[in-house]
Amino acid sequence: MKLKYGEIKGALKMSERKKRGEQRQPTNRKGKRKQKLKFILSISILLMIVLTVGFVAYEIVTDTQTMGCKTFVYGQNVSRLTPDQATEKINTAFEDKTVSFYENGKSVYTVSLRELGYSLNTQTLETELFKLKKEIWKKRTIFEPREDWKIPYEVVRDDNRLSETLSAEHFTADTERINSEDAYIKYDDTSKKFIIVDAVQGNQIDPNRLLQYTSDCIQRNLEEDFFRKAISVDINENTYSQAAVTASSEELLSRLSELNTNIEKYNNTSITYLFGDVTETIDSATINSWMVISGDKVEIDSDKVRAYIESLASKYNTIYVPRSFYTSNGQTVTISNNEYGFRIDQDAEFEQLCADLQSGTTIQRSPIYEKEGLSRNGTDDLNGSYIEVSLEQQHLWLYKNGVLVTDTDVISGLPTEDRATYTGAYAIAYKASPFTLSSDIYGYEVPVTYWMPFVYGQGLHDADWQPEFGGDVYKTNGSHGCINLPPDQAEVIYNAIDGGYPIILY
Repeated sequence: MKLKYGEIKGALKMSERKKRGEQRQPTNRKGKRKQKLKFILSISILLMIVLTVGFVAYEIVTDTQTMGCKTFVYGQNVSRLTPDQATEKINTAFEDKTVSFYENGKSVYTVSLRELGYSLNTQTLETELFKLKKEIWKKRTIFEPREDWKIPYEVVRDDNRLSETLSAEHFTADTERINSEDAYIKYDDTSKKFIIVDAVQGNQIDPNRLLQYTSDCIQRNLEEDFFRKAISVDINENTYSQAAVTASSEELLSRLSELNTNIEKYNNTSITYLFGDVTETIDSATINSWMVISGDKVEIDSDKVRAYIESLASKYNTIYVPRSFYTSNGQTVTISNNEYGFRIDQDAEFEQLCADLQSGTTIQRSPIYEKEGLSRNGTDDLNGSYIEVSLEQQHLWLYKNGVLVTDTDVISGLPTEDRATYTGAYAIAYKASPFTLSSDIYGYEVPVTYWMPFVYGQGLHDADWQPEFGGDVYKTNGSHGCINLPPDQAEVIYNAIDGGYPIILY
């Protein structure tokens, strides 16, 4: 059967419509899926926008009220904390920080800063945290970096609590404590000089030094590392009681120098006493035997010095003691009234000798005399120069330097109680030429050319009124106590002697 073109075309169209109709149902299901996906995506996007906006809003509100995120202060995380909350956290962390004490590498005591009376000024801290919060807000970004801030702070300390917590009893349980000893000076027998013995460092806790040292350690730690590590304090010489005097003490060194200078002076001193040609020497060995070393003192034993002077006086004093005299006639007589000679002034000599001992020099001198004769040679205080008068023989001898200058007969005092010539040893007081002899008692006034008195108004003088001299004339025509001389002999004697010349009458 043949179809017309129009019918064919119509049939084709119908066929296409049928095809499309067959496929319509699947196509509608896919479209619905797409629409659903679009809806979910839209909702998701909307939700994300809402969440983002909410998050941003939350962050803004949170940052406004708190320290923000990723915020640390001295290593303490204060993120999302208000300034007052951050203040409490930082202060608590500060107070909880431990302080450990070690001695000889061993832990002996551990406390917290809180127990030691340390804390932060919370008002100051909170104020600084508020300032920091504002600064952080100004610098905030979407992606905040972690940052550890350092802000000003003020440490508060309760000194009473610190002292109580650091009492010495906490450090004595297992340790034997020894007191420190001062450096001192002592005499060394080997070197024969003073030396300094160094101070001994003990381990006795000094509360004040412990307090100061601990405070310094804590302060140094806080400056270096505020929170990150515990504080360690070594119990050592910085906390121990110290010797008040060390070997380097200027006062001690000065004293040492002074003492050794004195010893050196003593060792270099030599004192020689002159007794005419006879000498007595005090050498360094003798001086050392007189030294008294007591601690850091060197002194001369005054008793030994006085004993030495007494021995000198006993040996060389010649006045006011019976005198043994060898006469020109070869006899030895004892002179009782001995008022001539030498006598050491022991008090004055003691003072002078003590001064001389520290001179550090060689000294030669005569001792200080209370009474002093004309010259001497050791215990011989006449030394070959003297006037000798024998009342029994009525004769006089004049010696000078061991040589007989002259001898002569004389007339002595009438041998009565009131006119006899005094016996004894005396010194010629002075010389006078001319001179007038007078006496109210005996009623005379007689001029003489040469007058040489020796004792109690008696003296030597010329007597031109005497017709002769010597023998027994004195028994009938004796003087009033004076020694009458021939005029020529009186002149010789007068010219040969001076005041102080010794005269022996027996």
